[in-house]
Amino acid sequence: MFALDHIDGIRLKGCELGTFDEARPLPLVVRPAAGQGGDLLALAAEQKDAIEQLLTRHGAILFRDFEVAAPATFDEFITRVSSDALFYSERSSPRHAVYKNIYTSTDHPQDKEIVQHSEQSYNKSFPRKIFFYCEKASPVGGATPLADARKIYRRLPEQIVATFESKHYRYSRCFWQVMGTTWQTAFQTEHKEQVEAYCQRNDIHFEWHPGEVLKTYQVRPTTAYHPLSGEACWFNHCTFFNLLSLDAETQEILSESFEPDELPNQTFYGDGQGIAADVIQELQRAYAEERTEFQWQPGDVLMIDNILVTHGRRSYQGERSILCGMSDITHWADVAAKPAA
Repeated sequence: MFALDHIDGIRLKGCELGTFDEARPLPLVVRPAAGQGGDLLALAAEQKDAIEQLLTRHGAILFRDFEVAAPATFDEFITRVSSDALFYSERSSPRHAVYKNIYTSTDHPQDKEIVQHSEQSYNKSFPRKIFFYCEKASPVGGATPLADARKIYRRLPEQIVATFESKHYRYSRCFWQVMGTTWQTAFQTEHKEQVEAYCQRNDIHFEWHPGEVLKTYQVRPTTAYHPLSGEACWFNHCTFFNLLSLDAETQEILSESFEPDELPNQTFYGDGQGIAADVIQELQRAYAEERTEFQWQPGDVLMIDNILVTHGRRSYQGERSILCGMSDITHWADVAAKPAA
């Protein structure tokens, strides 16, 4: 790693800035300068504006070698540098709370990869900032890959982007009671009328079927324009929730068990038409070619601009504890339109 006292003319007093190497620009790494203390809460309180500037330029910041003693410290850092951590709503990933609105990053099986995605982009409103805190790094694997959504957008073929920007995409869910996420877990309620009210508020089409089965779909854009920089970003779950993004064994089981509109998760064009396999493969390729990784160390705090940078998780062995918090609620209505020149 190389270290500087400033990047792009932006300084953090008492800190060194850098990256792991020039070929891996993500994440920006911030460490206490030699002889300086590692008070992360003081840094957030005193230099919040500079941190925001660096985040908007780089998309992700790793704070390393600072003092983060407990989930409560992590929660307070989020509050000071952004806003209070948000409740996890309209759930798709298994996780549980450990302190207020601080959650496990995911309870997904450790032998499974989690592909690149933009947190809760399928929601009508979503967190603009995502934070991760490493309590315990796994001895093998377990990295949190990052990919710049601005570069993904520019890398994709123009025709693919134009089609999605014209049609948008449809995220379809079928909540079975015997597999996958149940509607009770996803919406955090046992009452159908509360689910219906949520769906109506959030532009989600819903249908009830026998056996307590709920089918929903929502149409969302694929491109977001960053509220501060105005940059176009590939911001969606179109690839993540498509059947073709699952491992081969799971694909085979699900495709033999369900019709396309009965899958627990599936994506289509906004008009309901299927997305060709070669299009999904092109999207997957763009994520993969922009992906970078680093190895977690205990005490690391990773701050991500959720619109600018996607994230995922590598499979791992042994114990691993990465906590997650989200903040800065943002509405699709505020980022869906290209800013005026």
